[in-house]
Amino acid sequence: MEVRETRRLARQGGKEYMIKCERCGRSIKEADALKHKTEDGKFEVICQDCFKEATGVDYKTFAFRRENAKMTLFAVIFCLAATIYAFVEKGALYGALGIVLTILVYLFSSKTR
Repeated sequence: MEVRETRRLARQGGKEYMIKCERCGRSIKEADALKHKTEDGKFEVICQDCFKEATGVDYKTFAFRRENAKMTLFAVIFCLAATIYAFVEKGALYGALGIVLTILVYLFSSKTR
């Protein structure tokens, strides 16, 4: 069954449905199911344990890293915009200081724990 069809069936009626993991066959709640792209480009619905086996990282760590990457990107883009503004309005010294601060923001915000 295709992933979209599985998701559509699971959402009908507002009820909580159980979905089978396509790797191990275990029944899981629709809210706990994950959509995983395999190496050959196919999508499959899997449980969190199979996700850990496939990627080597548990899902909570993966989600934390993805959210951290989004926040880092936003912070760096904001710092670059402020650097360009400072360079245009205040001069090259403030622009260079902005570049240094942008690099520091990138290095400290992307550091994993």
